[in-house]
Amino acid sequence: MSHSIRPTLLLGLTALTLLAGCKKKEAPPPPQAPAAAPAAPVPLAVAGVTLGKGVDASRMVTSPSSVFAVRDTIYASVYTQGVGANATVGAKWEFVKQDGSTVAVNETSQTITTTGPAYTEFHISKASAWPKGKYRVTVTLNGAASAPVEFDVQ
Repeated sequence: MSHSIRPTLLLGLTALTLLAGCKKKEAPPPPQAPAAAPAAPVPLAVAGVTLGKGVDASRMVTSPSSVFAVRDTIYASVYTQGVGANATVGAKWEFVKQDGSTVAVNETSQTITTTGPAYTEFHISKASAWPKGKYRVTVTLNGAASAPVEFDVQ
């Protein structure tokens, strides 16, 4: 009897080994998609110019206005968006004569480096009264002019 168990046991072990070898292999995981490349930085651009009689600590105009008194200091807050290093932001202030010609009042610029939204402040003031009339300020970014912003002194 001991001889008949051995061949049966051997046959059973062989069957188990064959079944284990026939086991269905798992499919390899699908390859991962490559990581998305970081978005290219948005180039620096002038997004707006606001005039007023004062600015806060972040250089934003506190009370926008387009009409000023003859003794006011006039502020321009230039809002830029995007990324830029050593960019030149300028402001050209002009008096507009009745015939449409202009007289330069002041022109200044600042160099800025920013990695996102930012405000740059310019202002003009005068020891004596401003002549009444129409004025405008034209903001530039690296020499490219934005649309002029007009205002009145009354």
